[in-house]
Amino acid sequence: MDQKIFESRQFLVRIPREIEQVQKQLKAEQELVSRYKKELLQIELSIKELEEEIAGIKSKINQYKLQQLSTRKNEEYQALSHQIVSAESKVSALEDKILELLDKKEMLSKTFKEQESKFHRFSDEINGKIENLLIQKKMLEKNLDQLLEERKNYASGFDQQLLQNYQRIAAAKPGSAIVPVTEESCGGCHMKMTKQTYLKVKSSEELVFCEYCGRILFFPQ
Repeated sequence: MDQKIFESRQFLVRIPREIEQVQKQLKAEQELVSRYKKELLQIELSIKELEEEIAGIKSKINQYKLQQLSTRKNEEYQALSHQIVSAESKVSALEDKILELLDKKEMLSKTFKEQESKFHRFSDEINGKIENLLIQKKMLEKNLDQLLEERKNYASGFDQQLLQNYQRIAAAKPGSAIVPVTEESCGGCHMKMTKQTYLKVKSSEELVFCEYCGRILFFPQ
C-alpha cells in the first residue's frame, strides 16, 4: 500500500511540472507567431512611410515643373530641371526599396501563416494533453484518498512496535522500506549480505533487516 501511495504522490508531483513544461513550449510558439506578426506590421509601416515620402517628392516635382513653365531665365530653367532629375532619382530609389520590402513581406507572410497554422495545431494538442493530465490528477487524488483510508484501517491491526519500526524505515527510505534479495544482495543498497543473513531471509521465519541500510528484506517467490 505504501509503495502505491508513494508512486501516486510521485505522479501527483510530476503532473504540475509536465503541465508547466508544455505551457512553456506553447508560449514559445506563440511568441514566435507574435514576432513574425510584429515584423510584418513593421514592414507595412515602412512601406507606408516610403509611399508618403514618394508622394511628397512627386508633389515637389510638379511644383518644379510649374515653375519651369513660368520662368523665362534659362539658368533658372536648368536649375529646376536638375532638381526634377534629382527628385525623380530619389523616387526611383525609394520605389526600389518598396519592391524589396514587398518581396520580404511576401516571404514573411508565408512563414507567418505556416507558423500560425502550426501554433493552432500545437495549441490543440497541448490543451488536450493538459486536459488529460488534469483528469489523471483527479483520478490519482481520488485513488490516493482511498489508499490512505485503507492503509489506516489495515495498520490498526498491526503490532504497534513492529509498525513503528517499519514506519521509521519508510520515513528514511520512502518507497523502498521493504526490498527483495537479489543474488544475495540487498535490493535497496545492493550491498552483499552474509550467508547467515541470506539464509534467514530465505527461511522467512523472522523479520530480517539489511545490515547496511536498515531496510526490511524479503526473499522473492
